[in-house]
Amino acid sequence: MQLSEELTRLFTLLTRITSDHQRSAELARPDFQVLGRLVRAEALRPSDLAQLEGLDQSTLSRRVAALAERGLIERQSDPDDRRAQFLRVTEAGHAAYNAEQARRVQLVTDAVAHWSSPERAELVRLLHELNESLQQRILP
Repeated sequence: MQLSEELTRLFTLLTRITSDHQRSAELARPDFQVLGRLVRAEALRPSDLAQLEGLDQSTLSRRVAALAERGLIERQSDPDDRRAQFLRVTEAGHAAYNAEQARRVQLVTDAVAHWSSPERAELVRLLHELNESLQQRILP
């Protein structure tokens, strides 16, 4: 029970902090997540991106259109199938993603600045294990 309560409290606090932070951020959280997925993958088909992000095609399509309009991602034809497209992050998209990532890292770094290095490493290890366990529950 205590674990559940602490996780709920953590999610609530993170939501409040990121919501306050979001007002001044260049990238909204959903855009940051989509860009991050594309940065890590280098290129993805829209259908694959939708599946990985857990979004329906129409929601992803609107998000992609908005990011493309801002010049943060681009669509490229698949050389093996001209009907298919890949999505890639542009230079401007990388810059926007990196700037937002740096802001987010600073928020967390400031929060645990008084922790010892072993304590921070243990938190990272445990969060990684929790994420892996949760990921296994949503993968087919």
